[in-house]
Amino acid sequence: MTATLTAPAAMLADLAHAVARIFRTDDRRGALVAALQTAQLSPAVFVPGIEHRAAAAIVRSGLPSVEHRRRTLHRRIDEHLFLDIEAGTGVRVMACWDDRVYRVRMHVAEIGDSLLWERIVVHFTEWESTGRPVPAAAAGATS
Repeated sequence: MTATLTAPAAMLADLAHAVARIFRTDDRRGALVAALQTAQLSPAVFVPGIEHRAAAAIVRSGLPSVEHRRRTLHRRIDEHLFLDIEAGTGVRVMACWDDRVYRVRMHVAEIGDSLLWERIVVHFTEWESTGRPVPAAAAGATS
């Protein structure tokens, strides 16, 4: 069975470009995550707010090109990935509860040269100093 497409050529070209962009973004995301997984972690300052349930929305509110992913590796270890796919930069944060000092310790690896970690620290510091407001889009999800 054959089908005849009656859509204008320009529309089909736009569709093809959109699909190609999605696949390129997924490839770039995968390469960035793989590079972060192998990058050496360094001790870092503790940043309040990264552990918040609405961290992804909080990051989007101040750093719209950055996506945030969180996964729990162990009941006391969380991994946070901050990815700016278009800029080709990323940050991996390992947040670990330390029983000896009764606080969270953070270790960071960064790929790229846009100083993304510094921008994250500044954003969460400002967020903390303004009373930890939860963006409206995430307020219902965190209740």
